[in-house]
Amino acid sequence: MFNKVAIIGGSGNVGSHIAFLGAMRQIAREFLLFSIDTSRCKGIGLDISQAVAIFDYPIHVKGCQSYEELRGSDVVIITAGFPRTPQMSRDDLLLKNAQIVKEIAQNIAQFSPNAIVIVVSNPLDVMCLVVKQWSGFEKHRVIGMAGVLDGARLAYEGKHILNDFTKHIRSYVLGAHGDNMLPLLRYCSCDEKSFVEIFDSKTQEALIKETKEGGAKIVHYYQQGSAYFAPASGVIKMLEQIINPNDNAIVCSVYAEGEYNIEGLYIGLPIKLGKKGVEHIIELALNEQEREMLIISAQGIQKQVEILRNNGLLKDRI
Repeated sequence: MFNKVAIIGGSGNVGSHIAFLGAMRQIAREFLLFSIDTSRCKGIGLDISQAVAIFDYPIHVKGCQSYEELRGSDVVIITAGFPRTPQMSRDDLLLKNAQIVKEIAQNIAQFSPNAIVIVVSNPLDVMCLVVKQWSGFEKHRVIGMAGVLDGARLAYEGKHILNDFTKHIRSYVLGAHGDNMLPLLRYCSCDEKSFVEIFDSKTQEALIKETKEGGAKIVHYYQQGSAYFAPASGVIKMLEQIINPNDNAIVCSVYAEGEYNIEGLYIGLPIKLGKKGVEHIIELALNEQEREMLIISAQGIQKQVEILRNNGLLKDRI
């Protein structure tokens, strides 16, 4: 159990659901919620604290009015930023959210200099880079939640096609959190049998398409706002693995320094999480087509990096 977990963007759907799920699963003794809407953070904190009291858990959830109140947090989760609308791509969020995340990173460095940071704000991969640079934190302490979510969407689609939600599915989705994500069907399995053995080529194409469109479909149905139950659950999965490390690989956005021939970018890769954050990146044996697709995915992130550099939101050297 952590002592303090701070959620910046705690008044939003994702942030509040992280706090609620985290409290119900007893992830931390205290959850600190902060956003521009301090009143709502206080209301959410009180509401969840009363829910916790029903189960008599020794946990407090508190709405905060300043970054200073987040001082000494073990983990800081960033969900703040503009939400995606049906007419908005992830790239449209880039400049607006980078400015917000830059300020957040600087405040985290000031008040919680030893924290692990989990980034949820979009466009996710490049936002991780913004956090790493403006916080000055080591690469293992800045991690993006995306691969867990994309993998869950792939697992759901597999169960849906099989029409059997009792199946155990293990999924791997690498690359950028966006249209250029890479579902690795060779490494995905159902009851220890590979997806490429279970599904024909047409069904595999449908699986990939539906996985990539999983978030956009929710945006369409909601009309206002985007997914929050699943993203919040993805963060909880990461927190639990940090508290209780195991040998299972988990896909997160992490800083690559030559792994998979990618240099100086955050991108979704399989990793092992531990008490201090990222322990190491796991290098899967990719075939030529998969390697090419992962590089294309990285190139899309690099374009976003260049936009931020040209606008003074990233420096030349990370």
